Amino acid sequence: MFFQIVQPTEALRPYISRYVFVRAEGSTDTMAPPEDDPRFVNGKHVQPLLPNYGSLIFVRNAVVEVGGKRSDELMLLGANQTTLGLTTLSGWFEGMMLDFEPGGMHVLTGIDLQQLSGQVLTAHESGDEGLLCLDQIFKSSPKAESIATQLDAFFLGRIPQKTDAHYTRLSKVIAACDEAKGNISAAELASVACLGERQFLRVFRNYVGIPPKQFVRLRRFHRTIQDMQQQAAQGRSIDLLATVLRHGYYDLSHAAMEFQQMGCVSPGQFRMLGIPLSEDFSVFFA
Repeated sequence: MFFQIVQPTEALRPYISRYVFVRAEGSTDTMAPPEDDPRFVNGKHVQPLLPNYGSLIFVRNAVVEVGGKRSDELMLLGANQTTLGLTTLSGWFEGMMLDFEPGGMHVLTGIDLQQLSGQVLTAHESGDEGLLCLDQIFKSSPKAESIATQLDAFFLGRIPQKTDAHYTRLSKVIAACDEAKGNISAAELASVACLGERQFLRVFRNYVGIPPKQFVRLRRFHRTIQDMQQQAAQGRSIDLLATVLRHGYYDLSHAAMEFQQMGCVSPGQFRMLGIPLSEDFSVFFA
């Protein structure tokens, strides 16, 4: 398998995390899946998708299944808190995953993330003609850099011309969540947003797709694994206890419970998979 991560243009980075391109080496029509590769089950390629804040999945030369939905076109996934399996039903998986930052999917697509929670939509089901065009761009462009450039141009045109007050509030909420290392209540976050708690909960779920309490856990999980990978990238030995304490976990047992719930692995197992640009979980967080 081949992975390539392309960063969006700087103006889009508050909204889009990364473009992750995944494909099989060689011809997808003639290459047979290796029998000894654990990512292939009964001849089908299974790629784990870590919990995130919303994403677009593009596929080419394959039919895939995510969350019970089968399609060969662009799929939209809302925020999720557990690892999903992307299964190739025909051919090798050749595609791209666009990961959004918190709130980014709502700002750039206008989708109410609360309504998308727990669902997978195809581009046609979304009713967004622009997303259908993006699907054709991916299917017709062979090079990752070319696709990324066209995606940048498309989404730059969708950045609101006027300041989005709720998105500004969300940015302050995320900063407060990070500073508190996840140990902050919804009421305290509502105060940071200068909104009543009920209005804050409604706005937050529209923009992020999950309740604040669950977002706090997911944010802490992301920051912890990113820290682990940065240590690995620098050739340093990862001190699990020091790392999880640094990001607000009470102890290793607390971290192990949340890692298992959200990443389906323990912190120790993730450390073994944590080499940046590996072919496992860490590919989406290099």
